[in-house]
Amino acid sequence: MPKRVLTGRVVSDKLDKTVIVLVECRIMHSLYKKFFRRSNKYAAHD
Repeated sequence: MPKRVLTGRVVSDKLDKTVIVLVECRIMHSLYKKFFRRSNKYAAHD
């Protein structure tokens, strides 16, 4: 069982058996209390 399940959108499928998934999360700034998006790209095997 995985520790966490990430949800994202596929941004590239040009590789043979791998897709690139962009995962975004909203984070609140601790001082200014404004939400901003932080994103990571992960390679997922087909």
